Amino acid sequence: MAAVKIPYRDIPASRDGNGYITINGTTYPAFKIAKLSPRAEMKMDSKQFLGERVEQSATRGVRHTFDLDYYMMSSVMVQAVKDYEDGGEYPDISIQYYAEKTKRGRQEVLLTGVILENVGFGALDDSSDNSQVHSTTGTFDDFQIVSKYKD
Repeated sequence: MAAVKIPYRDIPASRDGNGYITINGTTYPAFKIAKLSPRAEMKMDSKQFLGERVEQSATRGVRHTFDLDYYMMSSVMVQAVKDYEDGGEYPDISIQYYAEKTKRGRQEVLLTGVILENVGFGALDDSSDNSQVHSTTGTFDDFQIVSKYKD
């Protein structure tokens, strides 16, 4: 099978993404994405049978994780974390992002069942006027491909 050459200029750049929180059926902005790296991590089981030199592996499931840099949390998100701390339920968080290029079209993905490992409420830095960016890791239960690139 011959490799298909795709010019670098046609490789989409990801430029937009947001986090959302749904409370009582209403969806609110939670944060603006600065950088996101979602992935599917295969759960592997490996075994080297007696008398064999080569270990064999098999996939036994998948775990969805991500690394996230984001701009300041919205007040609605901060309040939802406080409500959770006070005995409420963990908020329903989703992340939606896309990459687009004229020739390739747009691919948009929605992550659902998002759990953030930590939530930054703010930052003070008297040596910087830059936007506040926080970092976290997390997991998500599922994802949907809202739109796909043109093949």
